[in-house]
Amino acid sequence: MGGTVDTVIQSLLNGALMGCVYALITLGLSLIFGVMNVVNFAHGDFVMLAMYFTFFIGSMWGVDAVFTPAVTFPLLFLVGVVAYYLIIDGTLRQKYVTQIAVTVGLMTFLRALTQLMWKAQPRALPYSLIQGSIHIAGYNIMLSRLISAGVSILAIGGVSLFLSRTWPGRAIRAASDDLDAASLMGVNYRWTYALAFGLGSALTAIAGGLLMTFQQVDPTMGVRFGLLSWCVLALAGLGSIPGLLISGVIVGAAEALSMSLWDPRARSLIVYLIFILVLWVRPRGLFGRK
Repeated sequence: MGGTVDTVIQSLLNGALMGCVYALITLGLSLIFGVMNVVNFAHGDFVMLAMYFTFFIGSMWGVDAVFTPAVTFPLLFLVGVVAYYLIIDGTLRQKYVTQIAVTVGLMTFLRALTQLMWKAQPRALPYSLIQGSIHIAGYNIMLSRLISAGVSILAIGGVSLFLSRTWPGRAIRAASDDLDAASLMGVNYRWTYALAFGLGSALTAIAGGLLMTFQQVDPTMGVRFGLLSWCVLALAGLGSIPGLLISGVIVGAAEALSMSLWDPRARSLIVYLIFILVLWVRPRGLFGRK
């Protein structure tokens, strides 16, 4: 019995730490969907792309993964802005099915691009400055996951301050609340939407760098991160950044528990069941304001 309890607690700790990274990924998706009302199925592949960029920088120049966002953050921001103007902008007045088709096409393109550049086999960096583990109350915590969770929380807090304390951030919030009123106040919606899409994409750079400190990347993993981020967003709802963090922890813990107590191959089954249940009982999410 004691062993089972220890296993559950260990899984909850690991899952909660991973959930903080999920929350960071989902914050980018929330910005895009909440502000622009765009169903972006390519978001998970931006995470995958960020991980490959991290691998490339780390393997070519020996830069530790935790420092690569200094380069990949502006790079992914630029990729997001270009993708908005070239691809997304033309779908804003189209039906959701058009947006889905376009973003699925973008997802397929990113996957094919990474396969062309880095082939299909998994890639990983051989080392990180934050390898190793620490023991807390008898439980083993990977240092890379602990620091990744801490950095994710700091990044989420930084975005929250940006949205509430800066003029561009307030413009994003105004466009999300009432685009017509924001336009009357002088907010350029195309510039604001490009900023939101760029920032949402750039946040995947931080997540990608953190993830590469303890796992590998392959061209298919974008689908998993995309679906998980939609699950976290559905659980949290729109408009609550603390709610995103709590929901990310819930999803991470549920995933870890299903892996340790049931079957690693069913790691996402419980998460998707929670996703369906929340959509059925409370479609706007546990913390959503709209």
